[in-house]
Amino acid sequence: MKTDFNHIPHDPETTVLFQLESCFDDIPACYQSWHFDGIRGESIIFMNKDLKNRNDTDLIAKVKASRLVKKNTPVTLSRNPPGYLFINFNIHLDG
Repeated sequence: MKTDFNHIPHDPETTVLFQLESCFDDIPACYQSWHFDGIRGESIIFMNKDLKNRNDTDLIAKVKASRLVKKNTPVTLSRNPPGYLFINFNIHLDG
């Protein structure tokens, strides 16, 4: 299943530092490293249409269990904007 991540909406004040399209747990996904207002973070972005029969709790658990997420750091989920699911992690202040 090929998904086009070329139209991921983003805040105009957010700078995407790195982006890679791939699969996460066999689901098309886009990884981003970003910077916004003195904050750096990372996200795995899914399109809702690719998440058939997947629940948010399981997706968060899989992301937390990955090598991407630093241990004992918060992981958040957002469905804003519609059509996309963002799982954000490794968020910290610059410096």
